[in-house]
Formats: sequence, C-alpha cells, structure tokens
Amino acid sequence: MTTSTSQIDWAEQEVDTTLTSGNTTVLFVDDDSDFASLVAEYLKSEYGFEVQAETDAEAALKQLDTASEINCIVSDYAMPGMDGLSFLDAVRSRFPDLPFILFAGQGSEEVASRAIRLGADDYLEKDTGETRYELLARRIESCVTVARQQQKLQDLHEAIEHAGHAMLVTDTDGTITYANPTMADVTGYSLSELKGATPALLNSGEHTDAFYQELWETILDGNVWEGEVINERKSGEKYVLDQIISPITEGEELTGFVAVNRDVTEGKEKERERAFFEQAVEQNGVGIAAYDKTGQITYVNPAYADMLRATSGELEGRQMSSLNPEFDVDQFDAYWASFEEGETRRRESVHHRFDDGTTFPIETVTTCITVRNDKYHVGTIQDITDRKKRERELTMFREAVEKAGHAVVVTDVDGTIEYVNSAFEELTGYTAAEAVGNTPGILKSDEHDDKFYQDLWGTVLDGEVWKGEIINERKNSQQYVIDQTIAPLTTDGEITGFVAINQDISDLKEQRRELERQNKRLETFGRTVAHDLRNPLNVMEAHVDIAQRADDPDEAFARIQDAIDRMTELIEELLTLAKQGKTVLDPEPASLETVVCDAWATVETQAMSVEIENSIPVLMDESRVCELFANLFRNAREHAGDDASVRVGTLLDGFYVEDDGPGIPPDNRDQVLKSGFTTSKEGTGFGLGIVSQIAEAHDWNVEITDGSEGGARFEFHGVKIAQ
Repeated sequence: MTTSTSQIDWAEQEVDTTLTSGNTTVLFVDDDSDFASLVAEYLKSEYGFEVQAETDAEAALKQLDTASEINCIVSDYAMPGMDGLSFLDAVRSRFPDLPFILFAGQGSEEVASRAIRLGADDYLEKDTGETRYELLARRIESCVTVARQQQKLQDLHEAIEHAGHAMLVTDTDGTITYANPTMADVTGYSLSELKGATPALLNSGEHTDAFYQELWETILDGNVWEGEVINERKSGEKYVLDQIISPITEGEELTGFVAVNRDVTEGKEKERERAFFEQAVEQNGVGIAAYDKTGQITYVNPAYADMLRATSGELEGRQMSSLNPEFDVDQFDAYWASFEEGETRRRESVHHRFDDGTTFPIETVTTCITVRNDKYHVGTIQDITDRKKRERELTMFREAVEKAGHAVVVTDVDGTIEYVNSAFEELTGYTAAEAVGNTPGILKSDEHDDKFYQDLWGTVLDGEVWKGEIINERKNSQQYVIDQTIAPLTTDGEITGFVAINQDISDLKEQRRELERQNKRLETFGRTVAHDLRNPLNVMEAHVDIAQRADDPDEAFARIQDAIDRMTELIEELLTLAKQGKTVLDPEPASLETVVCDAWATVETQAMSVEIENSIPVLMDESRVCELFANLFRNAREHAGDDASVRVGTLLDGFYVEDDGPGIPPDNRDQVLKSGFTTSKEGTGFGLGIVSQIAEAHDWNVEITDGSEGGARFEFHGVKIAQ
C-alpha cells in the first residue's frame, strides 16, 4: 500500500488527537537488542504503543504469522542474514497493506529510493536525541491512521458496491459520476450507460416541473431532500422509490450530491392491495366474519352486520353460538382442531338466528388462517333465503315440466338444446343425452320449406311468441305432427333462450282425416241411397197404379215384389258398407284357406268352383275378410256366370283372387272399387266398394289386373303374414 504525501500530511494533523489512543501495536526489528529495547520503552512510555521487539528478520516474519494484530513494522536496514529491504520485500508479498517504516542506521538516498519502490510507507535515518524518537512515533501514528482510513474507505466502497439500495453520485450539474451495481439492477441501465448521464434519464413523466424545481432548490441550498419518486426503468416499466439526496462538500464548497434510493414498488403495491382488500371486505355485499379459537367473533364487515340487523360493534366480541343455533359448543374444540391451515369448507343451509329468535338460511365458506401465530376462522356468509325460495319454485316447476304430458324443449339463443323433459324423449325417441347439445334440426322432416323456418325464427328473435303446426320426424324416421308454441326467455330485457312446448296431435290429425273420409263416404252414401232406392220406389209406384187398374194384378204384384227384394238387397249392402269403413285395430292370425271356405259357404255358388293354390296365416279381422271374399265371389258369379271358376293364391306380400270371366277393362279399374259403380243392371255397385274399404281398413293395397285365363284378378299387397 503506497501512501501519498498529502495523505501523510493529513494524517499528521490527526496525530495529536490519536497518539494517546493506546491501540497501536508495533513490531520493532533491529539486530541491536539494547537499542531496540530503548526505543520500545520510549514508544510505550511516551506514546502508549504496544511494541514487540525482534532482533532477527526471519523471527519477525514468524511473529507476523502468529501475532493477532500488528499495526505497523519498524525495521533496521543493515542486519545480519536478511537485511531490511529483503525483509520489506517478504512482508509486502504477504501483507501488501501493512504499514512499514525503514528506520536505517546506515542509510543513503539509494536505500531510501529502493525502500519506497518496494512499498515502504516511510523512511527515517537513526539519530540521537529525543526528537528523533518523537518523529518516529508521529510517523508510526500517521501511517497507521492512513492505513485505517484507507481500510475504512475500502470497506465503505465494498458496502456501497454490494448495498441493497441503489446509490449514485453526481457532480453539481447532476451528471452521474458513480453508480453502484444495485442502481444498474433496479433501472435496467448498465453502469456505463448511467455514468455521464443525468438522473433525468429515469424521468417517468409522473411528476411536474415544479416537483423537480423544489428538489433542486433544496439540495443546491446544501440541504438534504427526502421524498418519494416514481421513475421509469429502461424497459419502460415504472417503479416507486424512497429517495434521500445529500450534498457533498469539501470545506464550504459544494462539490456534488449522493442519492440513496430504496425501491418500494412492491411495498406500494402491497399497500394498494391492502387498501383494495380492505375496501372490498368493508364494501362487499357478502357478509364476512372472523372468530378465534374460543368461538369469539373478532371481526364482522358491515354486510354481515346488516344481515343480522345489528352493527359491527354489537356483534364483535360475541360468541358464534349466539348467532348459530347449530353451533355445538361441546364439539367446538374438536371442530377447530380438525381444520388445517388454508383449508376451506363450504356449508349450505346452515341457519343463523336473529336476536328475536327467528332464523334464516345461509351458505358459509370457512377458511382457516394464521395471523401472527394466532389461528382464526374467516367465513363468508350469504343469506340464501331468496335462493332457497327460487330453488323450491324451480323444483316445483321442474317436476311440473317433467310430469307434463307435453314435450318441453329449452334452447339457448342460438337454438342449441339445453334441456328436454321425459315427454320429449318418449315423443321423439331421442334421449336427453342425445338431444342436449344438438338443435331441433335433428327432428326436421323436410315437409317444410326454408321460408317456413325463417318466419319462425324471425318471430321469436323479435321477442314474440310463435304458434303453429309442425311435421317432425322421430329418431326412427317416422313422421308426427305437433302443435308447437315457442316463447322467448329473457333476462333484463335481453333474449337468452327459448322454450318450446309441443303437443303431439298426430292422432288428432288422423282422426280429422278419418272424419273427412267418413264424411265423404257419408256424402257418397247419401247420394247412392237417394239414387238407388229411388229406382225401385219408382217401379213400385208405377206397378201399384197398374195393379189398381188391371184386371189381373198378379204380374204387377210380382214386379212390386222384385222392387221390394231389390230395395232389401240395397239396404243390406249399404249397411255392410257402412260397417266396413272402420280401421282394424287388433288383427289376429287366421288361415287364409279357412276364411275362403267360410266365405264360399255364404254365397249361392250353384255350379261355381273355387281352387285354393296354397294357404298362409294372415293377421286380419276374420269376419270382415270373410265378407271381402264373399263379395269377390258374388262379383265373379255376376260377371262370369253360374259356372264361374275362382282361384285363390298367395303372393310375396299378400294374396290374389281371380276368375275366368270377361275381366275388367283398364279404364274402369279405378272406378269399380268405388261404392255405387256398376256395369250390370242387376248389380248394386257396392260389392267391390266393400272389398276396397275392408282392404283399406287392414292397410292393404288393392290392384286389379288381368287373370291368367283372361278374367279379373284382384291382388292384395302389404298383407302382414302371421309368424
């Protein structure tokens, strides 16, 4: 360690106040033991130094290795073995900063020069007289003082370099001359970027010009400025610091400033968070309460106090058991111990009690926390009276919907199904799991055009109710008809979804169609009755008149009897026709051969013959199918004669009946199956109409073709074969 002249001069000014401090230890090395003892005694008695004397440089080096503290070395130059310069060189290799004074008895300028180059702090020549020893003492103290100050400066520099606070030094113009590494870490600027810049580099724009003007006026007046500053890092991120700026002076002259900055961004953020949470807790509409291990309430927020029709002051200090009738005091300790730190438990339908004894349902969420080693339970409490009421109403509504006979569908505003009831499942064949997440488009039957659905959507999206009939398709592809009402669901005036109530009117529509068919048949029936009965009545009237005027009325009476027989036949045929229009609801299996034989026995077949190629069991109304065959046999006799041949056989999906008569012209085949149509004067025109209605009642299709021998062939398709 090299000591400058200015440092020595400054140190000597401090010697007068430190010579008697008694805390300096000197290692004195001289081969003249008497002289060494003399000097040691003088330094100790006059100046209070602790002196350890050695006559050999080698021994002195060992002493340095073992001594607890040596503050300064004073060494002779000319010594046997290792001289003073060699000793100095050895000391510097081990202790570069230890003060060393060469006290030479045989010195020279060359020795002094070499000593300074090797790192000696001072050089003195031995002389007689007390003043020489006094000078030595002052030089010792001066060197020690300088060394100590340099160590302090080094320690201070190390402290500043590794300080947790950001520090910088500027000149009087504000130019940064020094910044510690923490300053670089905090600001994001490197040390080289900071040095030579000004603190304005960190200006965030958050402070006014007046703010900075007041700061500068304070420090330029030699005063310390202290305050909070919002700066900006190199990244653009803002941060908050507590800053102290102190003037640096040399004598009376201001030479610069030192600023110590403490980053309090995190602390400020915590303050804001704390303020936010305090406000959130105090102004929250949810009740919040805390109680300790004794069950005593330590805090309630205004919302909780309002819930209990009390004030916070009236509730704090009370026991939770006074508010909660379900609070088991005897089990409280076990309940308290069962909670783990940070654990949260939710309870619903707990009841709280007003001071008048009435109770109300609440939902609580309780969390276990620790504050300053004390355990607390903090709970949020919500009055769920209204919610429970809504839940009861919703349960009743849901039960009503589930048990309703109508299918109910709820969708969101985009038409995605969110709920269906069991009636929907039964009606459509889709389960709730299959329907939810889909759209009603899964039921589309293609019976309606795009405009139909556009009008529907336009109506409900306008907030209006849509009503109408829709033909949909079940999962099994079977079509059905519903009477549908779609109503918008709204929240605060905004459409959030739709509810559709569907009544299956398929049977009703079929009944209406059947009624229309019956009305048409009745209309036809009426016209036929009026027409066909009028003819025999006219005949009867005419022959009654003839019988009254004729001498022999027997022929007239015979004609009258024929007319009566004709009317009787017509009436019987009409009654049969009226009965055959009903749909067969419960068909039963019957042998085709058996029914054919029974029908054959009811007809006057005379010389006719019937051939049954094969027989199959058919699901039918046996008596009505017997009537069907009987009418076909009569039709064969009427058109093919009394010796007609009839053949009955089976088809892939039914059976046929054919005769050997003249057949039916293609142009008449669609007409002959209608009631009242006949090409025979003797026929009623109802027989084949009865056949058609019986087939229709069984849901069979009738097709008339040419027989194998040129007669008429009636084929019945869609017949259900019994298993």
